[in-house]
Amino acid sequence: MNETIQTPSKDYENTSKYYDYFLNPFINHIRKAVANWIIKNQPENILDIGCGTGKQISLLPSDMNIIGIDLSSAMLKIAEKQAPGKCIQGDAVNLPFEDDKFDLIISQFALHEKDMDTIKAELKEVNRILKPNGKFLIVDFDHPHKLTYYAKFLRWGIRMVEKKAGDEHFANYKIWMNNGGLKKVISEASWKNIETQLFYRGNVLLTIWKQA
Repeated sequence: MNETIQTPSKDYENTSKYYDYFLNPFINHIRKAVANWIIKNQPENILDIGCGTGKQISLLPSDMNIIGIDLSSAMLKIAEKQAPGKCIQGDAVNLPFEDDKFDLIISQFALHEKDMDTIKAELKEVNRILKPNGKFLIVDFDHPHKLTYYAKFLRWGIRMVEKKAGDEHFANYKIWMNNGGLKKVISEASWKNIETQLFYRGNVLLTIWKQA
């Protein structure tokens, strides 16, 4: 366990009722891609860190062994409606699970909003509870390999959305991007990338990792 303790963001407490309504048009196709990957690969035990409103879990077959964890009580109230009995309250850097428990751990748009020390602590926890041959599925922001005008426009749009998410959130997003984005941050934490899907011209990646 880590000594770092997170506190729920007031931004999510205030926006939880509108979270899916606002974001679904932009990320529902990514959530479906995540669901398709999981259904295809059939991991036995799954953990969704930062499960939010439970929307991702609701897209999976009800008999799948998946649990979600989130800090926000407001988000979890909605999750109980969308994924009844599947989500609990807890801290991503002090996860209440034994070592080597999960075959798959999911993190969607939940790392870039944290400071780098918290990210390192969370990755250490993921490494602890993931089985030796388990997979870590991350969806988050990255830098496009081909910075076309359209990719630049999409990057600008993402930046504007992140700016509206709150000062601390936006500051951490900028640090995340200045540190190279998803692939660089995670690979430098000694994880090995084994699969990548691009969305929004590479501004968003769906990535699969294993322990190096």
